[in-house]
Amino acid sequence: MAIGEIITCTGPEDLFRRAEDLQQKGFQTVFVARNTLKVVGVMQEKKAS
Repeated sequence: MAIGEIITCTGPEDLFRRAEDLQQKGFQTVFVARNTLKVVGVMQEKKAS
């Protein structure tokens, strides 16, 4: 997944579920239109030393 990618969902429930799943994976999204999300950022993983 890349910054700027548009994600179209099937309905409101799918929209919220996908946004939550992506957030847990480190992706930041914003709501842009009906049933549509946009990826606006990716959190970097911390590496253990």
